[in-house]
Amino acid sequence: MPKRSEKRDTAKAAYIARKAAGEEVSLRELAQEQGVSYQTLRNWKAADRWDEALPKKRRGGQPGNRNSAGKKNAAGSHAGAPAGNKNAEKDGAYSTVFFDMLSDAEREIVQQTPMGSHAALEHEMQILKFREHKILAKIAEYEAAPEDSLYINSLMDMRVPGGRGKDKQDGALQSMGMYSKDSAFSRVLKLQEALYKVQGRIAKIADSLRALEESEKRMTLEREKLELLRMRATGTVDVPDIDGGEEFDEEDMT
Repeated sequence: MPKRSEKRDTAKAAYIARKAAGEEVSLRELAQEQGVSYQTLRNWKAADRWDEALPKKRRGGQPGNRNSAGKKNAAGSHAGAPAGNKNAEKDGAYSTVFFDMLSDAEREIVQQTPMGSHAALEHEMQILKFREHKILAKIAEYEAAPEDSLYINSLMDMRVPGGRGKDKQDGALQSMGMYSKDSAFSRVLKLQEALYKVQGRIAKIADSLRALEESEKRMTLEREKLELLRMRATGTVDVPDIDGGEEFDEEDMT
């Protein structure tokens, strides 16, 4: 068995020491220093797993630092933003609702929201029909507009130092606007897509209301049958067979 080269261990020790010090190590330069070929050094590095022998890095700040002293987060490590803050809010469409922070008018709206199944469906149907009306009105407005009409879709206003090159003036500002526009046809297409969704929801609610009404009718009929059976069983009144087994005699009810 060939004797292990001392250069192999020396090269490994040099590699680990430089890496631990935070230095970038060039394998080609290290191979030249050890007087071996670049490929030989690469083979040693892979076979002896040099990188696995590197000291593990500790996460966080340096030992003894107090960068976050006295701070707590939601998990208890630093304070963070106060409860109920809206620092990350964008357009507010999906903003978290904190009931203890609602105004009196907002609480009244919440309290007036119907909770029963039938009333809630009717309430949603009214809102959707209103949205349908508004969308149809907008579609009609854009369809009546001239074909070359353009509408601003987004607008961004930037302010940069005034002047350029040698003419640049400290403290002077100039405005730059960047915006995109939609045609009337493009807006009609977007509104039609929204309209299809609203009308699809309206159809589903109509089906739900119809099924709910049929269920209520069946429940009413079953209650009437049960009441007739109770009256027959207790002898309160002579009631004919509700299944048609007996003929109903009006004199029996007098």
